[in-house]
Amino acid sequence: MEANKHYKEIPLNISNEYISIDTNNVTNFTHGLHKYPGKFIPQIPQWALKKYIKSKNDIVLDPFMGSGTTLVESLIYGVKSYGVDIDPLSCLISKVKTTPLDTSLIEKIYKWIMVQKECVTPYRPQISTLEHWFSQDAILKLGKLRTCIDMICERFKDVENINDYYDMYIIALSSIIRRVSNADNQSQKTYVSGTKKKIPAETYNLFDKQIKNYIKAFNNLNSVWDHKTHASVVLSEGEANINHLKELPSKVDLVITSPPYIKSIDYVYNQMAELFWIGDLFDMQNQQKQNVKRKKYIGSTLVGKDKYKYFSLKNVQLDSQQLLDYLKLILQDKKNGQKHAYIVNKYFNFMNKHFSSIFSMLSHGGKYVLTIGNSKVSEINIPTSEILKELAVLNGFEISNEWEYKIKNHYMGFNRQNKGGKIKVDHVITLEKK
Repeated sequence: MEANKHYKEIPLNISNEYISIDTNNVTNFTHGLHKYPGKFIPQIPQWALKKYIKSKNDIVLDPFMGSGTTLVESLIYGVKSYGVDIDPLSCLISKVKTTPLDTSLIEKIYKWIMVQKECVTPYRPQISTLEHWFSQDAILKLGKLRTCIDMICERFKDVENINDYYDMYIIALSSIIRRVSNADNQSQKTYVSGTKKKIPAETYNLFDKQIKNYIKAFNNLNSVWDHKTHASVVLSEGEANINHLKELPSKVDLVITSPPYIKSIDYVYNQMAELFWIGDLFDMQNQQKQNVKRKKYIGSTLVGKDKYKYFSLKNVQLDSQQLLDYLKLILQDKKNGQKHAYIVNKYFNFMNKHFSSIFSMLSHGGKYVLTIGNSKVSEINIPTSEILKELAVLNGFEISNEWEYKIKNHYMGFNRQNKGGKIKVDHVITLEKK
């Protein structure tokens, strides 16, 4: 289905339209520092901030922060923001993207690294399959870079905020790992193709190019930053109720977010190559430790049979006839129906508790801008947006606006062989606490 209208900038008064956002401007400022699956385009938070922020004292929250798009736009707009995510690499990416840095110091550290790398013992990940994922050349050079980066805080200890520069260099290293590896650059799952041999990028050249990109990005961010506004990044364990997190304010004025889809992208699997090299910072340096974390993500398909083998419609507690009707259809799938129905029910239970938590945090008159795509489960098209609207209303929200846009950039918007579907349309819903 083709979009009804095309816009370069989303009109503030948009409502009940299906549009195409005709812009390639999605990587400006620090948005493009690190690839990220299912990325939230900056035009959505830009629109929400312009439409709903009433005062520079307003506080913005993104409870499914991802790579920090909402936080970057809030920083540019000049309002304080908070972001929450279960994924530690996502949190570090977001923290780096929203921490303005002195680019002359970035350059000074880089020059030191380029000299120091010739006389250090290279770091080496402790995994037995390292040579499957990386060439000997990449292993040596990534190892030297990681060793040098780990020396930054001691070498530049007189710099007050040197940890921020260390974090930036860790993310800069992470951002090149997929491209210098043997793994396919674009696929959602990290794998080495047996039929399409990849020629990896050369590590030092790519790192040099990336640092130059980072310097340009931070120069651009510094040029619009008001030196007053800051973003706060909060790592959670994936709880639906986040209003107990002590790092968050008791009240927020605007929520802008894009929750994971049902049968979500497997973020840990997608970032596996990166985690081999920097996962020790999160206790996720090998697949065994990564798998423990993966099971906690909303929408995860990593569900043991002991969890779903007794699932039936009797287990459904939510007061949603739509949900019941679709669970009935899913259960007709004799092969995976019971597992999929369990996953779908668990997803909406989580989101129901999430809506309750956010409702209590929002100030009177506060808005919640939610962007979500529908999903296909067991060959059934699930109207995720409609069921979420129903649950939001049950938790006290009113629907004050709604529109849709065509997803153009399908970087890792993968075709999941009818196991989830390629998401083509996102629904933008504004919920209001009156």
